[in-house]
Amino acid sequence: MAQREHVIIMPSADAPEEGKQASAQESTPGDKAWDLDKDFPEFTGWESIGFHRGLGREFWQIIIELFGTATSIFIIAWLTPILEPFPEIKGYQDVAGKIFALVISVFDIGTNFGLNRFIAEYRIKNVRKMLQFISFNIWYQSFTGLIQLTILSWFTFEVIVNMNFAYLSWILLLGLTRQFPGWLGTFKGTLEGMQHFNNVEILGFLQSQVVERCTVIGFVLWYRFMGENDPSYGILVAIIIGNMIGSYIDDFVFEAIAAYMLNGILKKYFNLSIRDCFRAKYDRDVLRDIIFYSAQSSLLPLLGSFVSTYIFFTYIGNINAYATWTVIIGRGIGFAGQIRQFGDFALSTSVAESYMSGKKKLAEFYVSYSVKWRYMFMIMIAFVIIAIFPYFSVVIQEMSALRYYRGAELFILPGVFIRLVWPFKEIPEAILWGAKRITVQNIISVCEECLKVLFTWLFVVVLRVQESWGLFGLFFLIGFNQWVPLWIKTAISYIYIRARVLRIKIYWRSTIVVPIIASIPNILMAQLWYHVAFFPLKAVLGLETTLAVSIAIFFIVIIFTYFPLVAILGGLDDYQLFVFRKAIKLSGPSKPLFLAVEKLVLMGAKAARKLGWFGRYPIPYEEAHKEMRELMEIKRAHLEETKKASG
Repeated sequence: MAQREHVIIMPSADAPEEGKQASAQESTPGDKAWDLDKDFPEFTGWESIGFHRGLGREFWQIIIELFGTATSIFIIAWLTPILEPFPEIKGYQDVAGKIFALVISVFDIGTNFGLNRFIAEYRIKNVRKMLQFISFNIWYQSFTGLIQLTILSWFTFEVIVNMNFAYLSWILLLGLTRQFPGWLGTFKGTLEGMQHFNNVEILGFLQSQVVERCTVIGFVLWYRFMGENDPSYGILVAIIIGNMIGSYIDDFVFEAIAAYMLNGILKKYFNLSIRDCFRAKYDRDVLRDIIFYSAQSSLLPLLGSFVSTYIFFTYIGNINAYATWTVIIGRGIGFAGQIRQFGDFALSTSVAESYMSGKKKLAEFYVSYSVKWRYMFMIMIAFVIIAIFPYFSVVIQEMSALRYYRGAELFILPGVFIRLVWPFKEIPEAILWGAKRITVQNIISVCEECLKVLFTWLFVVVLRVQESWGLFGLFFLIGFNQWVPLWIKTAISYIYIRARVLRIKIYWRSTIVVPIIASIPNILMAQLWYHVAFFPLKAVLGLETTLAVSIAIFFIVIIFTYFPLVAILGGLDDYQLFVFRKAIKLSGPSKPLFLAVEKLVLMGAKAARKLGWFGRYPIPYEEAHKEMRELMEIKRAHLEETKKASG
């Protein structure tokens, strides 16, 4: 029989005995035995309940991630000198964004009830109530956004222009325009709550990777030309203005596109339209939930804004060149941020959908699978970043236009560490939010905010680590960014979840150990390419093109080697293969790539079966799959009631 994996368990008192996976040599149910599509043909693809939706969302993104990663070095090397020649360009925008943060948090009280988690819950139980949550979010955002824009613009013209922050006036005014009408976030949040992640990713890709980049480049070049020829602007402020206009103007177009996508889904599955979202009448219990959870959920943002304002003014008053250091350190960590492009596979909405419908085992299954698949991708990318670190150093050292960013490469590897441990901070937040434990989450978070004030005062004012600890002190304050109170809060959250919500079970061997071993060849391949082919190719194609080509080839090679190695080493079992193959059907533009990867994974699984290693570290699924079926029955029954009610 397959060996039972040694895991760290956070069980509830009534945790059942761990199920056992059939051996690799025994017959196991095929895809048809597990696939619910044949029994629920009206709910297929993104409407079918299961982890394959979150996994399919990440697969959908892979081509985008490859495109973004392959071009990231090119953008750093070629576009950064044009769009952000000085670190202060982004630094001033960050500083401006914190001045009105407290006021904006006050106005956002009415929409802090967590739209997507209520969409995930009521799309199954009561579609009419789902529309009411959407409608309230739309109208509240519109009216409060208009009020913010009016009042804060007046305040900028009358007060800010006479203060030390007068140089930020135009940046503040342009930033305020984002507050109205603000529908894009509502429509995208609704699509995400309905778990139609393909639409969310299409919107994200077209907006951030295509349209917004074009508008930003166009407006920056336009305003940069104006700034270079008009001293009243200056190149620095002119570039900032162009950047802000270019990054916002596309929002209006994509509000319409998101509304169109949402309208199609409402018509297809619920016989409704986007107009119904604007004219819904609110039930008393819906308003009660909005007021109750908005009030609770707003306590933390309000307190957080007070604390952030205190930290901001403490930092800017005690750290020399704070705006510059925050960008340089952020650049290094940001490059390692490629790891975080793989999210938690919609864990919060999955927990809301399952736990709030009484399916606790399914919720626990989602948590285990989310951690397993997330780290399968994150460890792969982390080793890629470690492997290509010498390439990044070449860019910084050889590009004279990036001379103001030298030193950023020192923070890449520490950034990798930060990104790898970050999911353990996000897991309890997603569970508490999805399980509707908002009150508990807020109480714990209030303690965290109070500790932030204490430790900021201790480290910055008393110990002055920014001076006594040197460069590490700056990284500790800016890069780690309140890690001490953050992890105290996280530990408390885990203790509560274990005692009162559900068990968190992490399968360490298949989640961490196997992916690490499967990633080691990445470093060997990258070093071989760097020492044999990189520099000769650079002499022919130039630095930027060589970097883009090298990283693209490297990623393709990794994808075609990493996943088969994971299978060979026993990191996958039969049910995970089933979920993997079902997710491929939802992978959109990445489907041709993953169909090829699927063949290689199956070859790896076949080799693992021969070696007796397949499914060596399984994740039990039986109870969760049973609850998936039960939830589909509930969904079918409510859909029939909704259609009858709508005529």
